[in-house]
Amino acid sequence: MADKKRLQGIALILFGILLCLAEEAINRELFHSIGYFPFALIGAITGIAGLVMVFYEKKDDAGK
Repeated sequence: MADKKRLQGIALILFGILLCLAEEAINRELFHSIGYFPFALIGAITGIAGLVMVFYEKKDDAGK
């Protein structure tokens, strides 16, 4: 179970990196008439959530 949680965290980190790197292209292609949307900020928050999922261990799981 812990391995699945870690893999999901790594996937979130990679998705956050993808959002940060593709921010300009996404805003240019999808939101050119609406304006600017902070995909880099959303990516950073997603990456931080992924880091928490990767490195956080519950007290009961630490001994197993």
